Amino acid sequence: MKTVKELLESVCIRDGYEPDYDNMSEILECGEVVWEGERDQHRWYIRLPVVVKLEGYYIHYTSYIITGDGCMDDMDLQYNLDEAYFVERKEREIVEVYYE
Repeated sequence: MKTVKELLESVCIRDGYEPDYDNMSEILECGEVVWEGERDQHRWYIRLPVVVKLEGYYIHYTSYIITGDGCMDDMDLQYNLDEAYFVERKEREIVEVYYE
């Protein structure tokens, strides 16, 4: 895959859905959240960078948590699928020193 958007389009087509913004966003939301970044609080929503695992890929994008009674459409919020990008899963070992 070259871009996240191309991956989402191919999943839509494979599963028999029109590859439009709504369907691609829904597929992205169905990914397993494996990491959450620092929350950016606004009045009616929280911007939350996340990494999801989808179709064997790890994808970083900005998600939203709605804190009021509305929804993303009510606040003119949309996922920016062009800014979503692939990341690699990496591990590191952290050694903690403590005394008893």
